[in-house]
Amino acid sequence: MLSKWMVGLVFLITQNVFATQFPLVLIESFDDAKVVIYVNESDIRNTPSWQPSEGAPPLSLKNLIKDIKIWNKANPEYANATISGFELKPILHHEKQNRWYYLVQMKNVTNGTLDTHYLAVLMNGKVIPAIREPVSYK
Repeated sequence: MLSKWMVGLVFLITQNVFATQFPLVLIESFDDAKVVIYVNESDIRNTPSWQPSEGAPPLSLKNLIKDIKIWNKANPEYANATISGFELKPILHHEKQNRWYYLVQMKNVTNGTLDTHYLAVLMNGKVIPAIREPVSYK
């Protein structure tokens, strides 16, 4: 009887462990910077698919700018940041599902120094902060 409970308990624990979602790690290059983005698989599934040969992307540039401005306002340290460039990129391991996103480079002047940071914007408008990896020294 005890062994049946143990088997059931182990089954429940393993189901909870496997149900935990680990984010997908995207590593991209933008100019000379290496950028790392952590995206949840569920966020990717919730974005519309897009095939470049079928026309404009689901998230227009106008809406991209609007979504970034909203994100900037919610993050006061980036309130004055401006877009200095962007690239349209496929989400690796999801190419067959035609999932794409914008990788956006932002510039911000804080305390007299020019800072650069990066954002990933999914085709449903979700903004995800990206991490710029430091330059390694040899």
